Amino acid sequence: MQTTTYGLPALLRRVKQAGLTVPRFQRRFMWKPGQVQSLIDSISRSYPIGSLLLLEKNPDLELASRSIEAEIREDDPSGDLIGDDESVDAEAYILDGQQRITSIARVFLNSHPTSEFYFDLRAMWELRDEEDGSWIRTRRRRKTTSDRREGNKLVRADVCLNQQKADVYVSEYMEDSNPEFQGNRSAAREAAAYVKGVFETIRNYKVPAISIERDSGLESICRVFETINSTGTRLRTFDLAVARYYPNPDLRQLWDDALEEHKILKDFSVDGERALQVLALTATPKGKYPNIARSALLGLDRSFISDNWEGSIRALVHTYEWARDLGARPETLPNHNVLAAVAAVQRVSNIERRSIGADIWTDHAFVRRWYFSKVLQAGSSQASNYRIGQDFRSLREYVEDDVRPDVSDVKLDAEVVLRLRPQDVRYKALQCIFSTTIREDMRSGRVLGAESELHDHHIYPRNAHKRYGLPTKLLDSICNRIYILKESNLAIGEGYPERYFRQLAEKARENGTSDGFRRRMAVCMVPGDTYDPRWTDMFSIESFESFCKARAQLIVGRVREVVGSSLRDVDWTEEVVEED
Repeated sequence: MQTTTYGLPALLRRVKQAGLTVPRFQRRFMWKPGQVQSLIDSISRSYPIGSLLLLEKNPDLELASRSIEAEIREDDPSGDLIGDDESVDAEAYILDGQQRITSIARVFLNSHPTSEFYFDLRAMWELRDEEDGSWIRTRRRRKTTSDRREGNKLVRADVCLNQQKADVYVSEYMEDSNPEFQGNRSAAREAAAYVKGVFETIRNYKVPAISIERDSGLESICRVFETINSTGTRLRTFDLAVARYYPNPDLRQLWDDALEEHKILKDFSVDGERALQVLALTATPKGKYPNIARSALLGLDRSFISDNWEGSIRALVHTYEWARDLGARPETLPNHNVLAAVAAVQRVSNIERRSIGADIWTDHAFVRRWYFSKVLQAGSSQASNYRIGQDFRSLREYVEDDVRPDVSDVKLDAEVVLRLRPQDVRYKALQCIFSTTIREDMRSGRVLGAESELHDHHIYPRNAHKRYGLPTKLLDSICNRIYILKESNLAIGEGYPERYFRQLAEKARENGTSDGFRRRMAVCMVPGDTYDPRWTDMFSIESFESFCKARAQLIVGRVREVVGSSLRDVDWTEEVVEED
């Protein structure tokens, strides 16, 4: 890599000569008006606006690209600053900074297709002590453009690059047209000098650019981009694939069509890279180790993608339907990586069958145990490509050769359950287990179906933190949460369990349904014996932590019902990392 600093006119000249283009994975052209104002104001004050990331073009690494959508006019003033005989840098793709460059070009080359940008000379002087870009005005483009508008107060932004013309315009307005300075030539000259200084700052502004050499591989490009752009929009493998394969096939259009046709993919925010992973795994000959690194996804045969795209999408759809049947909701899906391996196995082993389960898996209960043992691993959201490949190989052997894969040990006990935070994948996996094992509404006893509108209910309300000082972490823990019907959640509101459980128990006794109520509380993992007259005492404010510990034990028991002997006690002599 090498770092180059461009003066603003030099950067514009390179844009004008089509030396910079945008890969197809970039979608938006220009920042919003308020962001453009902030950008130009920063340039006028010589504030940094961040570096550009460029990739020199290489015939061995072709990416489909487009212009920055700036219509350059023949009479733009940048030609007055840089002669045609000057050397031009090599052509390059803009990997990061496309919107900045587009915004700068459309403002300072007067190249926006529908608008023109003007600098309000009066406002520039009046706002000189404030960091406020409201002196930048936008006007609809006319059939004939004009350097100045509104009594010479507005000067078109690109004019500031032409020093001679800009200085004349500023002097004429401040000394002749600005009513505030009539008869006060000294004040007019002071204001003119300030505005001319701003224009000089713009002309001398420097933009740093990091260039990646033309012989760099795609893996290096991705690593560099992720390092430099870690706080911005992440360059995804699928984005690079879009540019790599366009227009045959047009992956962006294919994926957009898939999201439109299959709502479940959109609901679960599935990334297009999952389709590429399924394709790469599908292309792996049996017995060979699968490779789904970026280089493999970006090296797929074009015709193979086209021939297998629809089948891979169907496999993904069926797999996410299967995960939904196992209790996953968009906000509680523990792991996309495991599902990529499952979808690929479906694709290679049973291409035309409709669903996972009876059609593919010969032992549905075992596959359920295998899946939950996978997603109940600490940190499993960070599963590597290696792990996806391993899952694919073992599941393929199971489906095709009836060789059962190893089931991962699940290290979980009541103490771990109490510590889990909502963002932990194990927390989400437990929510899925709840969804598949709790089929009755805790309050009403009504059946919870696939179409039921559910709310994530706090058994002890969250306002107990402010009212009684109960710890927030425990209030938000899985031990204090349960999905119930929307109407039940609204009926309970901010009520406290000691009261509403007492009301439910009394109603059950009156209706002669105490046995059913007792069974429902057990299904919902609500601790205690409902036949005990003092049962509701365990839901007092003072008993909150005891309640959480008791429910944590019940949750561990529910996990044991699902994963069986895979559940192992936690060895607390080893360091246990708690996720924040």
